Amino acid sequence: SDVSQVPEMLDDLQKLGECMAPLQRTLDEVNDQAAMFNSNNVLVSPANINKLQDLNTRWKLLQVGVDERYKHLRDFGKDGAPPNQSFLSASVDHPWERATTQNRVPYYINHQLETTHWDHPKMMDLMNSLTEFNEVRFSAYRTAMKLRTVQKRMCLDLLSLSRAVESFDSHGLRAQNDKLLDVTDMVTVLASLYELLAAENPSLVNVPLCLDLAVNWLLNVYDSQRTGQVRVLSFKVGLVLLCRGHLEEKYRYLFRLIADPNRLVDQRKLGLLLHDCIQVPRQLGEVAAFGGSNIEPSVRSCFDKAGKDKTTIEAVHFLNWLQQEPQSMVWLPVLHRLSAAETAKHQAKCNICKEYPIVGFRYRCLKCFNFDMCQNCFFSGRKAKNHKLTHPMQEYCTATTSGEDVRDFTRALRNKFKSKRYFKKHPRMGYLPVQTVLEGDALESPAPSPQHSTLTAQDMHSRLEMYASRLAEVELRTRTNSTPDSEDEHQLIAQYCQSLNGGESVPVPRSPVQIMVAIDQEQREELEAMIRE
Repeated sequence: SDVSQVPEMLDDLQKLGECMAPLQRTLDEVNDQAAMFNSNNVLVSPANINKLQDLNTRWKLLQVGVDERYKHLRDFGKDGAPPNQSFLSASVDHPWERATTQNRVPYYINHQLETTHWDHPKMMDLMNSLTEFNEVRFSAYRTAMKLRTVQKRMCLDLLSLSRAVESFDSHGLRAQNDKLLDVTDMVTVLASLYELLAAENPSLVNVPLCLDLAVNWLLNVYDSQRTGQVRVLSFKVGLVLLCRGHLEEKYRYLFRLIADPNRLVDQRKLGLLLHDCIQVPRQLGEVAAFGGSNIEPSVRSCFDKAGKDKTTIEAVHFLNWLQQEPQSMVWLPVLHRLSAAETAKHQAKCNICKEYPIVGFRYRCLKCFNFDMCQNCFFSGRKAKNHKLTHPMQEYCTATTSGEDVRDFTRALRNKFKSKRYFKKHPRMGYLPVQTVLEGDALESPAPSPQHSTLTAQDMHSRLEMYASRLAEVELRTRTNSTPDSEDEHQLIAQYCQSLNGGESVPVPRSPVQIMVAIDQEQREELEAMIRE
């Protein structure tokens, strides 16, 4: 074939993929019905079972054929630097230049300073700007605010979940989760997405810049060693977590990514998914607050909620677990609430800074009558009059109804007659705690992504440095924001630590991992005061 015909052939292949997407959904529905019949002990005739198996096999062969044809055409069109990356040179201005390594990984040259960087200059600016959120006391909110900033900078808040899924399928990525994508593949998929977003939002979406930032972010999260390859599962998870869509729909799609043909998931597959999810707060330096990088406790927690001695779980078990906002994933629903609250206006005045109306999150004390706080005052731990940090709070991301006002008044009235000892004895958390297992315990962990299979000494030192920095920030805030209530707050934290260890005292950390867990212990327990019902 003539190389000049390759772009046209690739375009035809993409159109074929778009036609296949609705057929895939129909086949999924048929498989779901068959799985439901099987789980309810409804007999299906052997003839129908054989037909369904044959249909799934033929569909799989068609997908493999399309995928191989796509790779053949893409490789045939390569001559030096791939043509679909050449337009990305416009993502940087003088004195910067975009270049690529032999494995197509982008890097950036500053000709004025004569330096090279893996990060795009705008990505460096973005990551530096996130330090302003370090004053937010609660880890889940701090992480969500950082992620929301990243999400909007890459314009992924404009990308719908359905469009992302259709693009994955049209590019032959369905049922390919264990395969590796190179940077050229990622650019191809992202280019089709951003071109559509730019057509709908021309004033918001700069295609070369947004695409380059998205590739940069995904490589930072899933390929920090710059091997030039990312697993298809990681690529999908990274985009789905930050795209626009209903939270439950995201959960359902994430489950489908790892489910077998019977719509069941074992511990290994769940571990792979949670591993890819937890890399997001890890990239932001917040992973210790959500149980650390070890996903085994979260896997065990999910399976324990599903039932004793279960070897596989269904979608309903996965959804029920996530709806309790487990500690390792609590940052994701908080991100969605943060997004919903951005434009919310509440007809209430902040009792501390006097802001009216309150914009964003509104926090109502359920012990003090008529006491409201804006999100800035709540996040910074400010208080006034007789209000204390240990008081139960109700969070609102939308305007309240009259029924909610009456309910909260009743709660406040009831709480007025409860002593401080009661609240100490009955601490309430806004998330499902996950028992963190410290280094030294013999646990079987699912196989991680190839690029994260080992932790180098340099990585360990950088993480220790990061947590030492975080500890310094915590200590600084403790000195500058100390209150008469601090002793009570520390008692609550100690009580929660004790509950995590089955009533035993917290052991003295001995290994580097234990040290890192201990350093961020205060921030992890601060989530106690997050959301009160």
